[in-house]
Amino acid sequence: MKVAMPVKPSQGKYLLSSAFGKARFFLIYDLDSGSYEVVENKELSGRDAVNLISSKGAKIVITNHIGGGAYRLLTELGLKAYFTESKNKPVDDVIKEYKDGKLKEITPQNFMLIPQHHHHHHRHGNHNH
Repeated sequence: MKVAMPVKPSQGKYLLSSAFGKARFFLIYDLDSGSYEVVENKELSGRDAVNLISSKGAKIVITNHIGGGAYRLLTELGLKAYFTESKNKPVDDVIKEYKDGKLKEITPQNFMLIPQHHHHHHRHGNHNH
């Protein structure tokens, strides 16, 4: 199972980024083997980031911010998102939080409770599927 996180390089380590779509790099961590790869998010958009993560085989995203469009796409692709309040925390610590069951899954019901950055426009369509 692979987990993806938006990260920023810092002194030879990767720290969890407070951005999602605007995060320049995503770290894809393989829970089974303990190996990881870092991929560049060239488009700097949430939807492109989700497509990138999905193309790498990740099924779980750990983030402390995600926009509505990116979240909808993520769920449509069958990925799950988990919320962490950590920012600038080493990736290893965040993985540990996940493994210890300390992170909360983001669901359509609690999505609105997650801190949002309001500098982009949210177009809310009908959510009756």
